Amino acid sequence: MKNNMKYRFQKKLLQSYSKDKIRYFYDFVFFGIGFFISSFIALIISILVNKGLSKEELGLFNYNKSILEFLTYVFTLVMYRGYIRFNITGLNVSLRSKVKKINYLAFILICLVAYYLTESIFSLFFAFFVFFEERLYLFRSLMLVKKVNFLKITVSLTTLIFISILVFTDRLEPNYIFFCYGIGFLLSLFFKNNNYKKIDTEEIKWKTILLYTFPVLGSMIVKLSLDIVSQYLIKDNFNPLELSKYAIATRVLLSVKVFSSLFMMFFPVIYFREIKKKNGKFINKLRYLILFFMLIIIAFAIYFRELIYTLMGAAKYIEFTNLFGVLVVSEFIFVLGGLYGIYLAYALKTHYALLIYTAGATLNIIVLNFFLNTVGVNMAAYSILISNILMAVLFVIFSYSLEYKYINSKA
Repeated sequence: MKNNMKYRFQKKLLQSYSKDKIRYFYDFVFFGIGFFISSFIALIISILVNKGLSKEELGLFNYNKSILEFLTYVFTLVMYRGYIRFNITGLNVSLRSKVKKINYLAFILICLVAYYLTESIFSLFFAFFVFFEERLYLFRSLMLVKKVNFLKITVSLTTLIFISILVFTDRLEPNYIFFCYGIGFLLSLFFKNNNYKKIDTEEIKWKTILLYTFPVLGSMIVKLSLDIVSQYLIKDNFNPLELSKYAIATRVLLSVKVFSSLFMMFFPVIYFREIKKKNGKFINKLRYLILFFMLIIIAFAIYFRELIYTLMGAAKYIEFTNLFGVLVVSEFIFVLGGLYGIYLAYALKTHYALLIYTAGATLNIIVLNFFLNTVGVNMAAYSILISNILMAVLFVIFSYSLEYKYINSKA
């Protein structure tokens, strides 16, 4: 009976979609399972950290972690993200060789910065984040779903084990937490596979790669600065307790980013393959489906925000859940902008995306400088929301219009 139902379901899918589309569906399901398992583990880690650190320690830890992640993207030039764009037909050997060289240099620089910020050798291990990111994007670009899942689960589970040891031995400190993350990231170096089914031997020049990655890096710097600038100005204008209110809201936001990250990690891989075929109908159906699910998630997150704070070990901050509500809406707007702005990456017009993100960041800084002191910490969340709305509108106007022209062109 079960086999007959499965057969009928598969037959119906085959009648509606090609084998490639059905493969996307199955890959997404398995990718989602692995993603949620690793994300659930990450949430447990977040709960342990939220409960174990004092408000001042939590604010400082979150600040230093944001800085190190930010500089990882800067020092690597996010060249590994080029895998998503240039590995469409298989592993591009030329690109991978160039990525390795940049990553080794970035690793050394992150170690130096980590020690400067914390004055602890334990925090140096966080620099292995460089190699974790590279492996993750490599496997994603080649649709190696099993490897993506195994990598993420292994890294997150290892981190959880080490942090749990710190909790049980009453040794939970910010620098030791960096060490725990680093041990997890270190394991990514053992995830190697040189037997790829498809190899792309086309030589990609440094100029071509940098034409793509420099604006992407610039866009990321601007996007990350939206959060970092907010934290810096709060830290500069208020006490560590006020910083912790905003920091905890961004950490609890991970409960929503679990879903938005899942969609935004999988969508580009499919998009670059389908836009090459000018399959606009399928792309738009996928967009609408993602936005529909995100709306449901956003509604649940806002309605049950106090419960989410409690479950994530942030019950002592429950009176500040209004910050979380604003950030949740902002996350939805950010996803919308990403879904409609992705064509700029395919067309190698990432400099336009950089300009759009710069406009959003500039608006964020202006709003914060004028209203943060008078309105208070809540203004940091509203400022990001306003900036994301501006960027989403600009992406729809400039990127989606170019995509529409490309899909409908005869060439």
